Order: sequence, then structure tokens, then C-alpha cells
Amino acid sequence: MTSHISHAETEAEYQQRLQTLGVTIKTLQSELRSTKDTKNQLQNSLQESEERRSALTKKVNNIKEALAREKKSLNQLQSQRNELETNKQKQKSAIDVTIRQAYKLGQQSQLQLLLNQESPQRIDRLMRYHDYIVAAHQDQIAEYTHTLAELVTVTERINKSTNALVQQRKTLEFQQQALANSKIQRLAAIKKISQSLRQKGQRLSTLNADQQRLQQLLEEAINTLSNLQLPSNAEPFKTLRGKLPMPTKGKVLLSYGKPQFEGKLKRNGILIGSRMGADVVSVHYGRVIFSDYLRGHGLLLILDHGDGYMSLYGHNETLLKEVGEWASAGEQIATVGNSGGQTQVGLYFEIRHKGKPQNPQPWLKS
Repeated sequence: MTSHISHAETEAEYQQRLQTLGVTIKTLQSELRSTKDTKNQLQNSLQESEERRSALTKKVNNIKEALAREKKSLNQLQSQRNELETNKQKQKSAIDVTIRQAYKLGQQSQLQLLLNQESPQRIDRLMRYHDYIVAAHQDQIAEYTHTLAELVTVTERINKSTNALVQQRKTLEFQQQALANSKIQRLAAIKKISQSLRQKGQRLSTLNADQQRLQQLLEEAINTLSNLQLPSNAEPFKTLRGKLPMPTKGKVLLSYGKPQFEGKLKRNGILIGSRMGADVVSVHYGRVIFSDYLRGHGLLLILDHGDGYMSLYGHNETLLKEVGEWASAGEQIATVGNSGGQTQVGLYFEIRHKGKPQNPQPWLKS
């Protein structure tokens, strides 16, 4: 599908609106981070450790992919070298046979053939055979030389590939150690935050603030961005109730609207339990309007699906789409995690219409 926006608005104008929204969000985030009280400093420390963990996870995954590609290339080169070695032995054997034939033939020079007073037909046949043997010998020598040259080239490439693998493994070990350290720092930050929020009232206040922060972000998006128009062949979001794919594989652990803190707070989305690093996919074609860290929701990605509909994917381990990029239904956009200070791994998922939360479960395929 190709990207589409409002007919009255160009791509450049829409990008400008996205940039304006980005500046507004950064200002809000900056104001939040600049607050000097202890609770905010602990949250800042958590955010830094989780963002560092996400970046390191991406690096580790990229190195693993590069290692897999290098191993595949090395295996192909080694197969090629084995094939060349086999060809070399066959060519060497063929050259040995030709040399013996040429030696036998060389004992009868062309002058000797004439002096032997053989029949003209036999002399002509022997002389042509002599020429064939000489030509075949030259071709075999040329082919053998080419094989030897190829072997040298392939051997050099194998050595280079092997050295690259060794270096990549060292880099991977270093990044994995850095990742392990970042996880320790994250757990320490979570422990400190938990200790600072021992009272119910403090936890309720924090969760309320998280919900209000997300609501403010969505209101800014609605006010800043014009209505998104999807391609003519894309189904409108409102017609897809009960047809949307699950955003990740797993079981719903926490349902929409579940009351918390004696009914003083309700959940605006669902939590889907999954494994760390599992794929998170877009439930419908849309454009990324937010892809960043949001306090309380961790690494969060928001897609605009047009007609006022948005889908939200929170607590991710890594984000794979940038603001302004498009995502097709079923396309991977993130990986499952527990960012935002969560102790349980899972995807937090919301559907919004004109900023108001909708129960996601009736929208998803059963």
C-alpha cells in the first residue's frame, strides 16, 4: 500500500504537523524530567536504564543477525572451496593422462611418420590427433591454472570471513555483558521506586498521573494532526470489529475496565502475557505518530488508523518503527518487553476513538 494523507494536505504539510507534535511532546517530557523531587529522579533513572537496555538489545540482535549471515557466507565459501579442490584433482588427473599420451605421440615425430611411408590417410589422422592432444593439453593447463587462482581467492575470503566472525563474537560478548549490567541497574531502579510507593495512595497517584500523561499526549496528537486518509483499498477501521489480529501471541492477563484501588481507577486497555522479545504487530494499516518512552507505559508506539481511531502498544522491549513511518496489518513494529518498570513481561494494548478508550477485546479475532 502507498501512503495517503488528507487530499487537502500535502505530505510535506503532514510531516510538518508531525514535527510540531514531536516538539510539543519533547517539551512535555523535558518538563517532567526536570522536576527535582526524589520520585521523579527515581523515574528518570528507570527511564535511562530501560532506554539503555532497549538500545543494547537492538545492538545484540543486530550482531546476532550479522553473525548468522557471516556463518552462512562462510559455509558457502567452504563448500565452494571443497568443490574447487575436487575439480583441481580431476583436472590434475586429466593433465597426467594427456601428458602420457603426448609423450607416446612425441616419440613419433611428424617427419618420422612421413618417412615410415604410412598411407596418406593414416598419416593425416595421426597428425590431426597430435594437434588435438597439444590443444587439449593447453586447455587443461589453462583451466587448471584458473582453478588454482579461484582457490587462492576463496581461501582469502574464508580467512577474512573467519576473522570477521571472531571479531563479531567478541563484540557480542561485550554488548551482552553491557546488557546484563543495564538489567541489574533497571532492577535496582524498580526496587527503589517500589520502596518509595509503599502506600496505596502514592501508587494510585502515580497510576493516575500515568493515565493523564497518556491522555494529554493523545489530545495533543488529535489537535495537531489532521484526519489521516487511508488508501482507497484499505478497509475502514470501524468495519473491522472482531476481525483484527492479536497484536502479539499470548493470553489476556488483565482485561479492559478492570477496577483498581477499590474502583478509583479503571484499566483503559488489556495486558497480553507473552515472552520477552516476541513479535508485536500492527493490528491494521496505519501511520506511526509516537515511538518513544512515556513514563508509566515504557517504550510506547502509537498508530493512527484514520477516522479518529488509534492503537497503542506499550511496555515494549524495543521499538522498530519511527514517527512518520507506515505499518501494514500484521507487520512487526516492536518486541514484547516489560519497560515502564513492569515486573511482568507482556504487551499493554489499547484502542482509542477520538481519544476515548475502547474495549479492545471485541475488536480482536477470538
